[in-house]
Amino acid sequence: MKLALLISSMRGGGAERVMATLANGWAAHGIDVTLVTLAPRSNDRYPVDPAVTRIDLHQAGDSRNLLHALANNWSRIRTLRRTIRAHRPDAVISFIAKTNMLAIIATAGLRVPVIVAEHIFLGAKAPKGIWSKLHAPLYRRAAAVVTLTQRGASYIEKNFGCPVIVIPNPVPFPSEVETTAVTPTARLDDGEDTGRRTLLAVGRLIPQKGFDLLIEAFARIAAHRPKWDLCILGEGHLRKELEQAIANRGLSDRVSMPGFTSEVRARMRQADLFVLSSRFEGFPMVLLEAMSEGLACVSCDCETGPGEMIRHGENGWLVPANDVSALAEALDALMQDPGLRRRLGERARGVTSTYSLPAVLDQWDTLIKSAVSHGTVLR
Repeated sequence: MKLALLISSMRGGGAERVMATLANGWAAHGIDVTLVTLAPRSNDRYPVDPAVTRIDLHQAGDSRNLLHALANNWSRIRTLRRTIRAHRPDAVISFIAKTNMLAIIATAGLRVPVIVAEHIFLGAKAPKGIWSKLHAPLYRRAAAVVTLTQRGASYIEKNFGCPVIVIPNPVPFPSEVETTAVTPTARLDDGEDTGRRTLLAVGRLIPQKGFDLLIEAFARIAAHRPKWDLCILGEGHLRKELEQAIANRGLSDRVSMPGFTSEVRARMRQADLFVLSSRFEGFPMVLLEAMSEGLACVSCDCETGPGEMIRHGENGWLVPANDVSALAEALDALMQDPGLRRRLGERARGVTSTYSLPAVLDQWDTLIKSAVSHGTVLR
């Protein structure tokens, strides 16, 4: 079996991390995997197995105007088509909307099945402009459309008129996403004072992730939780704005934003509490990883994603999305109750069986075999 995996870039992000995890998993099982990106590999944040053929097309970048955009996309389509024809894969698997549409156009007439996967909820963030017109008709030409949640699948089936298969993201093992071993700190026991405690958040510094809401929520409780610090891992265009918000609230010594790191799992093991403050998500990998590490988690209940992982009060804590007061109250409650944090964290580890890499790869393998055998998925 030969697979071509396509994504815009391998910069830091959940979809990129999942693609690296799947590529490495397939390569470990002897499948011939080619990973193709539009962006150069100098941007890569996640390592792939040496057995994976890595191709970067140097076709990424913004466009100055409509004509420039048309020229750039035509170049991307031609380059993609040449690359896929040269490598002759049995199937193409593409991630993220615009790249998915380019892949479908580029493979027209090549008789290679294209499986496209969405990693966000399109009801919250859909492509704009000409892409919004092309989205549904192109997806109807795909061999299969994959989403991470049933809610996401229902939206596409209703609005695009095509069947959708739900395959969740896998929990990667720490060795698959880390290169440096870090000894975890012992988490707090009832009544034990271990000094500073860490509330951890991870994600791109973009509006979707709601870090402005998180900073405001933390500011409301910081004065009476003096031993707690907030650490936000990630990078993005809102850095200066968020740094200003932190300074305005007098929290520069309590809130840190050290940037991107590939050692997320190690940082999770050192944290005392995890928070996901997103306005919307598809299937947040960082939440899944935090739960698999036995870390108590507070999450905004986005329209898709967290509610399918967390059973409120059992293996995590859900609060309404975009509700700063509810988020602050939840964080405050868990900060003051180490026993509750421990119980939630212990039960959260159950996601490792539900979303294990072998289980998710089995679902993908079944889908790929059907697409290769029939040119499309049996409906």
